[in-house]
Amino acid sequence: MRSSVLILVVLAATVNSAFVYNEALATEEAALSFAAYCPDTAINTWKVGYVTTNYPNIEKPLVFENNVAGTKGYIAYNPTYNAITVVFRGSSNIQNWLDNIQFDKVNYNTACKCQVHSGFLDAFNSIKPQVDSLFTKYRGLYPKAIIHVTGHSLGAAMATLYTTELAIAGYTVQLSTFGLPRVGDTAYYNYFSSFTKVTHFRVVHDKDVVPHVPPENFGFNHVDREIWYHKSSYTVCQLDEDPNCSDSVLVPSIEDHMSYMGWSSTVDC
Repeated sequence: MRSSVLILVVLAATVNSAFVYNEALATEEAALSFAAYCPDTAINTWKVGYVTTNYPNIEKPLVFENNVAGTKGYIAYNPTYNAITVVFRGSSNIQNWLDNIQFDKVNYNTACKCQVHSGFLDAFNSIKPQVDSLFTKYRGLYPKAIIHVTGHSLGAAMATLYTTELAIAGYTVQLSTFGLPRVGDTAYYNYFSSFTKVTHFRVVHDKDVVPHVPPENFGFNHVDREIWYHKSSYTVCQLDEDPNCSDSVLVPSIEDHMSYMGWSSTVDC
């Protein structure tokens, strides 16, 4: 028994030592995620207030949107990282979204034998054809670029599902999420974790309510790796659901969901 515990400790230490959190990247990806809440014309011309002031080099942003489903995002080239960046927008009405969220799961694919949240999958599928078409176009424009995927709230869930699709296709992806809800079950967590070409950090702002939904007792599980900002610093959490990180919060907050890394969903557009 002792040897088994020792092995687990060594494995955890190995995984932690291999992971490097890039706060500068997180700050920029948070800004790009909140820019997705701006009007289409502001995004397409990259005139999104302070986001543009701080990150003026974003090239060829182009919005994708499904007006019926209320889903949206954009794709752009980020020369700072030589990255094709795919950004998914969160819900435009977070209170209404939380009030109406269901906890139904559906089968994801036959390979993983796992389940994901049906509403998140429906949201992603509503814009998947547009995203796929634009991604193919940008891969042609920037064949040597790396791939970044990011999003806030519901956008973070869609970003996670899109990253899974890219990983299945064999791509190397940097996924950065902010206020990510639980996307799937434990089998999905294991499936997502099996993609060695995916690097992911999910930033959680203190008592943000959204990372607590859907609840664990409904069979949902977070994907790695949580970076929990609380008080005046952050914690790089252990794998899975770390009881010492945001999972320890007893009274969550909607207000903490509305801002990340100094940016907010009321970003000046």
